[in-house]
Amino acid sequence: MTHSASIRRHSAESSSSSRLDILSPNEDEEADRMVSQHYTLRAAFDGMDFSAPVVPLLSQKDTVIVDIGCGSGTWTMEIATQFPAATFIGLDKKPLFPRYIKPKNCQFMLCDITVNNGKVNLPFDDCSVDYIFQRDMNWGLTEAIWLPLMKEYYRILKPGGWIELVEPDIETHRASTYENLLINKLVNNFYRRQQDPFISKRLSSFTASVGFRRIQSDFKSMPLGWGFQKLFSKKKQRTTVRCSEFARAVAFQRLELMKSLEPWFLNEGHVSKSKFETIIDRLPEQWHKNRAYTNWHRTTAQKPFF
Repeated sequence: MTHSASIRRHSAESSSSSRLDILSPNEDEEADRMVSQHYTLRAAFDGMDFSAPVVPLLSQKDTVIVDIGCGSGTWTMEIATQFPAATFIGLDKKPLFPRYIKPKNCQFMLCDITVNNGKVNLPFDDCSVDYIFQRDMNWGLTEAIWLPLMKEYYRILKPGGWIELVEPDIETHRASTYENLLINKLVNNFYRRQQDPFISKRLSSFTASVGFRRIQSDFKSMPLGWGFQKLFSKKKQRTTVRCSEFARAVAFQRLELMKSLEPWFLNEGHVSKSKFETIIDRLPEQWHKNRAYTNWHRTTAQKPFF
């Protein structure tokens, strides 16, 4: 059976439903933000784009990797370039990914994740996928979708296959009073929309509940514009310090995320434009003063062989 033969036709019922939209409606801006986020997370996780022990699998010809919520396709294409023997398939509900210019072993599909009769139906046969990667999907998933989605991942994974889930905390740790005003509105909105704003702390329990084993979880705390690196000058025998480029990138990424939420804060959060802009303008200074940070969580798990 070819790789393409293992992909079932996606039902019209599923694809016609829309996930919840809260991030920026500007697709170009959102694609740029996701590319920036990809490289920031690579730096945060010590230069690694994944943590599941799948390198031997990725080097094999018949391996199939699915990137759920691939967005701009940056992760999919970069890993496909590193491992040309495997087949990579990126799924997303929006066509932010490239249509023509991409690695030969990489393809993209439009696919919206919805629940029909208590089940999620992805366009893959049973036991046809070796590795599933999912990152930053909670913005568009209701709490009720998560468990059926894990069950669907279990169905399509081959015995011994791996899943990796990566999600951020919605909140900024050590945030200012003004930023907490925005975050609290965001959290309350998640609950109103039947979403779990703190899903990042439940990833391992979801995977365990459907039968996954060898579950490993960790997280990275990422400083928002503070944290210094030392610079040495041999000629002057003097040491200076500056904010690390990584911390600057994390702050920039977080700021872009908050800006992308402006339409929601204005329309549904009932925050005036002037107040929103004032809070956003003050964030970098407040983050530095408070030593604020954000956490990204990741969980890997394996489907048992028997």
